[in-house]
Amino acid sequence: MREVRVLHLARVINRYDFIDTIIRYLPLERFHLEAATFEKTSNIHSPTYESIGIPHHVIPVPHMRAYLAYLKAAYRLAELLRTRQIHLLHTHHFWEGVVGAMAKKLYPRFHLIIHRHYTEDITRLKGWRRKILLSLERWSYRQADVLVVPSRTIREFVQELHPPDALPSIYEIPYGFEFEALKYHPLFPEERQSIRAQYGVEEGTVIIANVGSHRPLKGQRELISAFKQLYAEYGDKVQLWLIGEGPDTRKLQEIAQGLDAGIRFLGWRSGEEVRQLMGAADIIAHPSYSEAFPQVMVEALALERAVVITPVSGAKEYLKHGETAWLVQIGDEKSLYEGLRRLVGEPSLREALGKAGRQMVTAKFHYSVINRAYEKLYTQLCSPSA
Repeated sequence: MREVRVLHLARVINRYDFIDTIIRYLPLERFHLEAATFEKTSNIHSPTYESIGIPHHVIPVPHMRAYLAYLKAAYRLAELLRTRQIHLLHTHHFWEGVVGAMAKKLYPRFHLIIHRHYTEDITRLKGWRRKILLSLERWSYRQADVLVVPSRTIREFVQELHPPDALPSIYEIPYGFEFEALKYHPLFPEERQSIRAQYGVEEGTVIIANVGSHRPLKGQRELISAFKQLYAEYGDKVQLWLIGEGPDTRKLQEIAQGLDAGIRFLGWRSGEEVRQLMGAADIIAHPSYSEAFPQVMVEALALERAVVITPVSGAKEYLKHGETAWLVQIGDEKSLYEGLRRLVGEPSLREALGKAGRQMVTAKFHYSVINRAYEKLYTQLCSPSA
C-alpha cells in the first residue's frame, strides 16, 4: 500500500486540540502528514511541528474578513498541493473549506475533506451576508469528496440546511484527545488547595467556573443571573469565576454589578492556568446556546469536575443526565439555577458526576479510538479503486 500524503488546513492549530492529535498520531508507516495555517503562531499553545519533523506551511491570511487574501491563499494552496504531491486535503472551519474548494478547482488532483465543526452561526446572520455565505458553503460542499461532522446533531442540521444534491458523503467522527497529557490530568488535592488559597477561597466555598469567549450565545448572561439567586441564598459560600474575554465582557460586568465578592472576571489565561483554575473549581458551567462539539465539556470531565451544560451538539449525544453531567435547558435561567443549586448542595453528587464523566470521555474520545476512523476514511478515499 502506498503512503497516503495528507495536508491539514486551519487558521491556527494548537497543541492538544483534535486537529493536532490527527496530524501527530496517525501511523507514520502509512501516512505522511503536513499542516498549513493562515497564521504562524497558535492562539493558545504552538504545536511546534518542525521539532518533530512535520512540515508546517504558512499561507498568510491576516484576518477573518480579508476576503481577497482568501483568493490568493487558494492559488498558493493549489501550488503547495501540487509541489508536495498531496493526495488528500483536510480542511477545518468555514473559510478554510472555501479555500480548499477553490484550490480543487485550480488543481483537481487530490481528494477534499471539509470538516464542519462550527454550528449555525451563518444562519443567524441576516440579509445579503447570510445568502452569500450559505451559497459559498453549498458550493464548497459540492467540490468536496467527504464532509466530516462531530455529531449526529450537526449532520441533521446540515441536511436540513442544504439540498441532498449539494452534499457529499457525510461521516460522523467526534474529536479525539490525548488524555495522557498534563492538560487532562485531574489535580491532586494539595494542588487544588494551593490554587484555591492563592485566590483566598475559604474552606467549604463552592466555586462555579465558566470557560470561554464572552458572547451572548455562550449563555454567560443567564449564568450570572442564575448565580445572583445562588448568592442570595449562600452568600460568600459560592463564587463564580469567568475565565475568558470577548465582545460581551463589558455587558457581563454590568450585569454582575454589586457582586464583586462573588463574581471574578479572570480574563484570558494560558492553557496550564486554565487547567489549574478548572481543576480548582467544583462545578464547570457551560450554558451555551449552540456548539459543534464542546471541548470544554471534555476538558472539565477529564479533570473530574462536575459539569452543568445545555444539550448542545456533542453533549446531547454522549452525556447522560444525572450520571455523567447535569443537563439544563438552553436559554432557561430557572433550569440553570436549579441545576447549579442541586450540585452546590450535594458534594457527593458532584464527585460522582466528575468520576463517571472522566471514565466516559477517556473511553470514547481517546485519540487512539478516534484516529482509527480517520485511518479508514483516508485509506478508502485514496485507494486505487476509489
